Amino acid sequence: MQKAEKKSKFNFDELKIGATSLDPAIRKKVFQEYFEMFEEFPSYLFDNEHGADPRLSQTIEDIKKDPATTDKMQRGIATLLQRLPPVESDASSNR
Repeated sequence: MQKAEKKSKFNFDELKIGATSLDPAIRKKVFQEYFEMFEEFPSYLFDNEHGADPRLSQTIEDIKKDPATTDKMQRGIATLLQRLPPVESDASSNR
């Protein structure tokens, strides 16, 4: 008996590479796929101690502005934003 289409296994290393990519389109796709699997976003991959990482902030904005983003994902973004510190500016990154 053949099993139905099997989902690919979760690969943390691939997730980290994609989610922290310099390419905004790759980050957005990885964030959306991660949300579909886990119903949260992989913000833990970024150093957000002194403010939200700019790549994370840009990815969140890209997902928020996408008309195809589901209400469930929009609520996930709102929840994430409540937990994150404000975006780190260039001036505050001179530690």
